[in-house]
Amino acid sequence: MTFNPANILAARFQTRSCLVLMILIVWVAVTMVIFFHAVIPSFERGTTSEIFAVDSTVYTYFADSLREGRFDPWVMESLAVFPNTLWAPVLIALVLNSALMIMLLNYALFAASMLLFKRSSSISLAVFVPLLLLNPTTTTSILCVNKEILDLFALSLFLYSRKKHRYILLLCALGIALLNRYEICVVMLVFVCAESRLNRWREKRAMTLLLLIGLLNFIMPLWGAHELTHRFQEAESAGLVKALDLLEMHYLYVLAVIPKVAEELYGFLTNFSVWSDPSSWLYIMFFNNLATAILTWIVANKRQLTLQNDFIYFAALGAVVVAQAQIVQPRYFYFAYVLLCLQAASTEFRTASVSLWPAPRREIAHA
Repeated sequence: MTFNPANILAARFQTRSCLVLMILIVWVAVTMVIFFHAVIPSFERGTTSEIFAVDSTVYTYFADSLREGRFDPWVMESLAVFPNTLWAPVLIALVLNSALMIMLLNYALFAASMLLFKRSSSISLAVFVPLLLLNPTTTTSILCVNKEILDLFALSLFLYSRKKHRYILLLCALGIALLNRYEICVVMLVFVCAESRLNRWREKRAMTLLLLIGLLNFIMPLWGAHELTHRFQEAESAGLVKALDLLEMHYLYVLAVIPKVAEELYGFLTNFSVWSDPSSWLYIMFFNNLATAILTWIVANKRQLTLQNDFIYFAALGAVVVAQAQIVQPRYFYFAYVLLCLQAASTEFRTASVSLWPAPRREIAHA
């Protein structure tokens, strides 16, 4: 009998795969229980958004209004503007008209996303999936109609289309992102431009990132002055967040960007309302930020928290773009969490390059 080291590697792989399969089975079972014992009753009471930190109640109300021909002025006015972050989830609620069917669609989108991520990147699903499930936003995105599951699918389709050079799929990914959450579409376009020959500094990623911050520093107060003022007046935040928003409105986003990103990713860890005035929304946001902190530590401990890694660079560009929104909403940064998960699950030794049409010089450097 001869000893084959490959058998050990295969055994480890099979063990990890079985463990992840068991985790997924338990997770699906738990989500089913939550769905029938909490989600369905919350829809009947109209409290889904409050309990699960999503906007499902709004989407279903809009869909019911359109289906019944009520033509509510609030609904019509909200859906008439472009770009619009309501169209995709409202369309899903309108077409399916079933909480169970929506959840099954979300499961299908989740499974398709895992397949696309695996085919576009050198990652271990045995690492990636548990890290993804560590964030409660992943679970809430499965339970009811929302934008996060579409963000996940659009991101996976985007990475796959770039890897395989499928331009039609790239347009599909951008289209889904535009109809669902246009900020993510902008993030994708920024990344495409940053990595293209249009950017003469594409090999100097830190420089590109600083240039992007500089552009936003002046463009947003000029181009979006009315929108920024409107959102600032509506904001309920105070203290540091309010001060950072004021800096942004007065051409000082360059100073506010890092604190704003940190507030979105980790701010709820220091929010004492989680314990003094608890709610399901606060708990979900707290554990969202806790998962992000743990994941950041994992990537940093592996010495992979560098702009030379495509996933980290993508997340950094996106964070700079999305952070200019004057609301504190960690769900907007779910795409960045997914990218961190991909980085942590990378099976490549040096960098987690997703081979997004890399420049020849970078290919030689990674050889």
